[in-house]
Amino acid sequence: MSPSPWPNGRRPHVLAIDHDASVLALLRDLLEDEGYQVSTQPTIDKDLGVGGALQPDLIILDAMWAGEDHGWSSLQMLRLDPGTTRIPIVLCTGAAPEVEALRPHLEEMQVRVVLKPFNIDHLVEVIAAALDSPSEAPAGD
Repeated sequence: MSPSPWPNGRRPHVLAIDHDASVLALLRDLLEDEGYQVSTQPTIDKDLGVGGALQPDLIILDAMWAGEDHGWSSLQMLRLDPGTTRIPIVLCTGAAPEVEALRPHLEEMQVRVVLKPFNIDHLVEVIAAALDSPSEAPAGD
């Protein structure tokens, strides 16, 4: 299932952010096979700003919540940054209890969730659906 071409004919650009290099390699191979342009980063660089430099159409964000707040902080940073506030985000994480506890906030922020270990077909479906949905600014914007 390849993404349908956008009106300007370019491939949708997906930015994958994950601390695990093997996961990034898997996402790159998988999504490029599906027809996406893919960029990867191990972390979010607070000084560079993801939106300005790469201008992705969608962000896949890993969130490690095992005893730290980095994942939630990264997600909030993406939603508060004017350059990324309207970019669809797919949270790809193994932190199921944390996701469940934050579900209302994630829905309000229009963040889709795919739990690890993920089904590849499901991940591709979620990405396609997020790209097909018109993006609105999160509540409070």
